Amino acid sequence: MAKHVMITATIGIGLLLAFASVASADPTAHFSTFTIHCGGNVYEIVSKPGSSNVVTVNGLPSTSVSVLMGLTITVSGETVFEFHKPFTEHQSFTVCRDEEPGGVVVVAEVLFTPRN
Repeated sequence: MAKHVMITATIGIGLLLAFASVASADPTAHFSTFTIHCGGNVYEIVSKPGSSNVVTVNGLPSTSVSVLMGLTITVSGETVFEFHKPFTEHQSFTVCRDEEPGGVVVVAEVLFTPRN
């Protein structure tokens, strides 16, 4: 009886592995991208929460990852949203600033790693 269960389990696991799909690591397969201008460079970044792959820097392929470290949004000079993640003094981040109509200013602090 135990031998029969073992053979059935082995066949079941084999079938499960045979029909399992291969995972894809393409960061743009499920998320769109957007372009930002930071520190004199143009970045195309995958639009997803948390850390995001940098697809290109100034039009050239990149292996960098962007990590949002802080964000401040002001409307007509009044801060309406602000957050900052803690960081150490050896980390340097890039400041991205965007001014929108209606007096909306968005300032993002982004850590690009590795920097390229």
